Amino acid sequence: MEFLGPVIAFSLMAIAFFLLVYFSQKNKMLRNLKKSKAKPVASIQSGQYEKVIGKALFVKETMTAPLSGRTCVFYHVQVTQKRGKSWDTIIDDKKIAPFFLDCNGEMILIKADGPPKSQVVILDQDHKASSGFMNDASMRLENYLKAFGKQSTSLFGLNKAIKYYEGIIEPNEKIVVKGVAQWKQLNEPIEGYAYSKILTLSGSDTQKLYITDLKKALLE
Repeated sequence: MEFLGPVIAFSLMAIAFFLLVYFSQKNKMLRNLKKSKAKPVASIQSGQYEKVIGKALFVKETMTAPLSGRTCVFYHVQVTQKRGKSWDTIIDDKKIAPFFLDCNGEMILIKADGPPKSQVVILDQDHKASSGFMNDASMRLENYLKAFGKQSTSLFGLNKAIKYYEGIIEPNEKIVVKGVAQWKQLNEPIEGYAYSKILTLSGSDTQKLYITDLKKALLE
């Protein structure tokens, strides 16, 4: 019967890992998006919680992603540092502004300026970098760390083991958005848009604004 102890311990660890993955923010978002079919803009009514797919367009100005220097309408940077046997997140930096979504020529205004709890943005972290032993951080990475009161070296000048991840939404990139719909009257005309009203999507604590460019979400 002695073998039962390790088996039970392993089983409990496997169950805990499964639950951790299953209930992760990413997988909860993917399950939520899978429940909905993308609708044509004209068929969406105010108050509905709907999913749309389209290309991101900036409203007024674009931003520059801090690690890669790419033009974007949203970026998410995560920086982790190795401490002992684990990697701890030392920077979790997100910046987003309202942007348009072009859905087959129909425009939607994505209002991503609500409280953090009202939105979930998960992107493909397609730009990665690292610094550590025999691998100095670039000037761009060093300056970015300094902006958050961090540095790539210890008090003795030794490089810390650090990993850098960046995901962005680029202009004209195809993404999925789900949110609470509301038709709004336009106070000012939008270039190339001939209508007096525009559909907006936003989020709340109970009906979150989901935004992602993950391939799994784009496959309806």
